[in-house]
Amino acid sequence: MRILKSYGAKGGLLVSAASLSEDFNKKEPVFIEFDGLPVPFFIEEIKSHGSTKLFIKLEDIDTLEDAEALVGKDILLEEEYSSSQDSIIGYTLIDASTGKTVGTVTGFEDIPGNPCIEVEKSLFPCHEDLIRKIDRKKRVIFLTIPEGLL
Repeated sequence: MRILKSYGAKGGLLVSAASLSEDFNKKEPVFIEFDGLPVPFFIEEIKSHGSTKLFIKLEDIDTLEDAEALVGKDILLEEEYSSSQDSIIGYTLIDASTGKTVGTVTGFEDIPGNPCIEVEKSLFPCHEDLIRKIDRKKRVIFLTIPEGLL
């Protein structure tokens, strides 16, 4: 399901309605990929908008500017997200601040509101503000690692 455009000044979105309905369980997160990694969002409001679109209001997306930043991105449901988690296993994690190799990604922990990349039994926050680049060809993730985690 793709975000088609922003709707209104308070962060509303119009999305294609192929796989989501008004009956969707709002307690379950949906995921939007940023630099190849899924970030969870919760739906605050959802309603039909014509026969092929839905109006969605996501928590913490409260301005037109926030909504515009999401236009063109895909929204993944839980089952779609689960399969995308495994796609980064085996990637090399590099601290974007220093250029040093941290290690090989061994897993992905879906901690509610704080998804993390696992590297050799250490967890690193997987937030869109920290992801600098993902090179899929070289299988490398450049992440700004907060001080004190290495």
